[in-house]
Amino acid sequence: MKYGFLIYIVLIFMVVVFVSGCGKEKSNIPVSDQKQQQQQVGIEDEDTTSLTPAESFAAGLCQDILNDDTEVDFESYLIDVVYPKVSNSTKVTLDRISSSIFLLTYYEGNTEKHLLIQKYFNPQKGEIYFESTETSLSPIKQFLK
Repeated sequence: MKYGFLIYIVLIFMVVVFVSGCGKEKSNIPVSDQKQQQQQVGIEDEDTTSLTPAESFAAGLCQDILNDDTEVDFESYLIDVVYPKVSNSTKVTLDRISSSIFLLTYYEGNTEKHLLIQKYFNPQKGEIYFESTETSLSPIKQFLK
């Protein structure tokens, strides 16, 4: 009987220790490190909200319309070359025709205009570059015949 009572006490002690330890989430990260992490998150949030209009334009077309955030070279081309041409437009859209051909549609006043953008690779220099030409092709003329 003595051992039964002793086992009962040890069991209750273990349950109390276990229950008091549950539900408490302890962080092993010092407070200064936690503040530093929060500041870094704040910096990252600032980076995404401080885009220039040209960067926002390129990111919107590539990431939101094309659903592709791997086209870094193409985004740069859109920022540097295409944005100055279409910055006054009220509507712009981008269609991927193939892996190397894009059709950008924009409005200049009431006139719908189209840019055919082609992606090239220069094997001698090992670089990718883009060229754009105005075209009369529209997605409707191209695909709905």
